[in-house]
Amino acid sequence: MDQHYKERFLRSIGIFTEAQLEKMKNTKIAVGGLGLGGSIFINLVRMGFENFHIADPDTFERTNINRQRMAKETTIGMRKDECSLAEARAINPAVKIKVFPEGVKKANLDEFLKGVDWVVDVVDLFAMEDKLALNVEAHKRGIPVASCATLGFSGSVVVFNKNTPSFAEQTGISDKLPYEENLSRFLRFICPEVPTYLWGQLIHAMDRSSYIPFVTPGGETSAAVAASEIAKNVVGMGKTVHSPNGIFVDVAQVKTTIFEASYKARALNIPENLKHADKPIVA
Repeated sequence: MDQHYKERFLRSIGIFTEAQLEKMKNTKIAVGGLGLGGSIFINLVRMGFENFHIADPDTFERTNINRQRMAKETTIGMRKDECSLAEARAINPAVKIKVFPEGVKKANLDEFLKGVDWVVDVVDLFAMEDKLALNVEAHKRGIPVASCATLGFSGSVVVFNKNTPSFAEQTGISDKLPYEENLSRFLRFICPEVPTYLWGQLIHAMDRSSYIPFVTPGGETSAAVAASEIAKNVVGMGKTVHSPNGIFVDVAQVKTTIFEASYKARALNIPENLKHADKPIVA
């Protein structure tokens, strides 16, 4: 551990030992998706992790500004991976980062997961086949995955490893199912209850006629939980939560829930006044 690294992370000593920081420093993490994943990525860099694979094919749009950490007027039109890479190097010039500009795809999974110790899965829900393929391959290789999501003022994280039920089992998503059913199953898997204030907009997002709504606190909550769970697992401290359970933090309701992360565990809590809408959603 060189002197600059010690100085950067001096204030972490007392929570982590130098040996634990060294372990984080040498852990390689693959981050799929740099929207919410961008906040998780930067949190991990600030915690002392130095080795990464990052993947996202998109550029920042003005509509990202309300919740994505690297989105600002000065980055509109710029690539998310390039902005995230520059920010990480500004924090710690010693970071070693391989960029996958095409995003996470079936064709690059072997290289994306090569030598990786952990995966952060925030692959876009509209790329559900790629999301599923990433999780299936990681599970096959025994690589732990933190599957993360945000809904309004809440954030959710489910951690998988070689000894837990898999992402495919718990979500029930499949490339043979329509998008609407896969999204329904993913929502039922990733959170114990969809906040009621989201449904007015979410009902349109589920039939792809509009967007999924987000707000900053939910994303940053998910990012904090994800970075914490990864760090705790890597150094072996604190209480950790794994599949088939997940962590759901709702700052609007001021509560943290350990829940069963399975699409079979619940139906969507669709408000009664929306159940008979002109464009019904899959329950």
